[in-house]
Amino acid sequence: MNYRPSSFNTPPSDHRSSPENLGSYRFALGITALLFASGMFHAAIYAIQGASWEGPLSLRKPILFGISGGMTVLSITWLMTQLRRQKFDRWISNTFAFALLLEVGLITLQYWRGQASHFNHSTVFDILIELGMLGLILFATVQLMYLTVRTVWLRDIEPGMVVAIRGGMCLLLLSCGLGIATSVLGEINVAAGRSAESWGKAGVLKFPHGAALHAIQLLPLIAWIARYVGATNRDRIVRFALGSQVLFLVYSGWQTIWGLDRFEWNTVGVCLIACSFSLGMLAALPLLRGLFAKWSSGELR
Repeated sequence: MNYRPSSFNTPPSDHRSSPENLGSYRFALGITALLFASGMFHAAIYAIQGASWEGPLSLRKPILFGISGGMTVLSITWLMTQLRRQKFDRWISNTFAFALLLEVGLITLQYWRGQASHFNHSTVFDILIELGMLGLILFATVQLMYLTVRTVWLRDIEPGMVVAIRGGMCLLLLSCGLGIATSVLGEINVAAGRSAESWGKAGVLKFPHGAALHAIQLLPLIAWIARYVGATNRDRIVRFALGSQVLFLVYSGWQTIWGLDRFEWNTVGVCLIACSFSLGMLAALPLLRGLFAKWSSGELR
């Protein structure tokens, strides 16, 4: 069955609509494996050492950036198979993956040098590393902008997955912009003699950056599960999940702007997190019912 999710489904004449297999993006998939391996390797070291999770010299950054980078590269590589193909798709996929590999590599290098990877002006070399990371992120963000625009012209896929891809890419792009803003505000804090990672009394600058960073993984997964269990109104389920992510992002911004810790709630914060949770439950309950029905019938055993 062919789906026509929107009036924008007709692409420009130079787009090719035939799907491309994920396995054909071997270079990007290889980098995905390297990033996951790096994250898991440092996670194993963390588990053995039992060191602190917090702090600029902890294992937190090599672990999180490795795993998060791997998830992002894998998601963008999968996205390429959902877009109507263009001539330079392979180049875009490979350079995006390589940019994230270099960024994570620089962060990991700084850990093994015993130096902070961000807001570190100790030496010229440290400054160059931070500038290099910023340049790589800007390069990757420009590519994400281009790919987000191209999600207007998806292959003929069902409406729920269309919502998931477009919403996830918009939130990923917004998260990258918030990450760049976090770096700028952190530098302002450092210049003023304040903590680079805080805002106001107890606000956490990086909170909004990470609040919806992985919607591009979560939303397509929800769309796939909804289709797998045969849920009705699958696009509505994904819209509920998207709304939940957006409200959580707004909540994270509210907490940070007002100098509040992640769970230091006021009336507005409680309302935002309650609405986000409610929409999330509206998305989750049909999926859980469907999975339970499949388990009861023996299809999941």
